[in-house]
Amino acid sequence: MAGPLFTLTTDFGSGSGYPAQMKAVLLGVFPDARIVDVTHEVPAFDVLSGALLLEACLPWFPRDAIHVAVVDPGVGTTRRALCVVDGDGRRIVAPDNGLLTPFLVRGARARAIVEGGVLPAPRSATFHGRDLFCPAAAYLARGGTPAALGPEVPDPLRLEWPVAAVSEHEVRGTTLARDPFGNLLTSIRAADLAGGIVREASAGGEPARWVRTFGEGRPGELIALVGSGGRVEIAVREGSAAERLCAIRGVPVRLVLGPAESAC
Repeated sequence: MAGPLFTLTTDFGSGSGYPAQMKAVLLGVFPDARIVDVTHEVPAFDVLSGALLLEACLPWFPRDAIHVAVVDPGVGTTRRALCVVDGDGRRIVAPDNGLLTPFLVRGARARAIVEGGVLPAPRSATFHGRDLFCPAAAYLARGGTPAALGPEVPDPLRLEWPVAAVSEHEVRGTTLARDPFGNLLTSIRAADLAGGIVREASAGGEPARWVRTFGEGRPGELIALVGSGGRVEIAVREGSAAERLCAIRGVPVRLVLGPAESAC
């Protein structure tokens, strides 16, 4: 039987030794553990970008995986440490700073991770990824229950999650984060289009051509499309939309809709 599956998502940077120390904790308990690095390149301290990455990636893992997410500018302060079990049964340990906003819906339950309870007190006040979150993940993988980690948290912190403004013929949103290619994720979801056809698109007031795939754009052209994570993205074919628009977050996006084309 394969060992337990863990994922790690942090803003530590792939060149740091911190991810290795977290893995050492997990492997010390489960030498046969399977550990997937979702990324260690979340922009430093950028909780919203981390939340968007978790939203896009975690649903693709088996539900018995245990996820550790650390984008934690408040480490060592009074911010709580959480174990969240979402409505689909996914188990995630992370700081209570809004990082888990996408999963705090549909019957999710949050528990505080109490230092010095069923887990030993952290060695360091500045590295809870190694000293608190990974031990909590290992405890869960050994069969421990979230309830034993600490009391229920009725008010986990949620980010002010940007959503699109939808009217009959128009959808407006804003850019939220960039990917490594410079594509900009937006607050507009595919469902916001409600089956309508996008007739016009713009980002920051600049026209963008609506396409189905990146390859349909011309080199250097500003384009808009539904990305693989189900959100509308702004991109530049073989270029960077973030550089083109000189911004990452807060660029207004406008889509003009027409009726779905008849199959007749």
